[in-house]
Amino acid sequence: MIPDQTPVWDRKHDLGQHENLRHTPSPLARLAEPSFKRQSAILELGCGVGRDAVFFAKQGHHVVATDSSVVVIQQDKKQFSDSGVGFFIVDMRKDLPYETASFDVAYANLSLHYYSHEMTPKIIKEIWRVLKPGGIIAFACKSVEDVHYGNGEEVEKNVFVSATGHVRHLFSINYAQQLLIKKFKIEHLDEVEEDYNGKHSNIVRCIAIKLDSV
Repeated sequence: MIPDQTPVWDRKHDLGQHENLRHTPSPLARLAEPSFKRQSAILELGCGVGRDAVFFAKQGHHVVATDSSVVVIQQDKKQFSDSGVGFFIVDMRKDLPYETASFDVAYANLSLHYYSHEMTPKIIKEIWRVLKPGGIIAFACKSVEDVHYGNGEEVEKNVFVSATGHVRHLFSINYAQQLLIKKFKIEHLDEVEEDYNGKHSNIVRCIAIKLDSV
């Protein structure tokens, strides 16, 4: 059983556990942004404290930033009221509330790794749907090489639920490839070591282009 992560993240954001990240764009944002066409329409899924959404807006893009946490969306609206970013509550487990072929970019930094093996491909398919032809998906997820591997109960292969209810679905390079097969052409796929919020992390990063048909 994979618990709902919204209450977990509401609590984390209410405690300000990621506030120190708010004004510094992530490594994935810096890696991926040069591949976006100018003035892209970007959908961010799991925007958290809004750091990457605001970074993209400053580069001239049009950004819709979403998260399932009511707490963090309220914080983002207050903190970045003059950023031009639209912040909205969206649950990725449901169909995305956007028209087909609405966005040039779908961006998800450390937000796709909370779901089951059944749910994750459905999310990827929805991302494919809302992207324009030739649109870009850019995402990063914790790796099977991460220090958190084995932390908690393994409820599915490489999916762990900690004692506090925090889910980690750890990705491999091969798993990322399988998720995108026949839907996207991979342009960049690697595994790197990063410092995330003061802790060592192993992360799989991917940038891929939408194919015309599934």
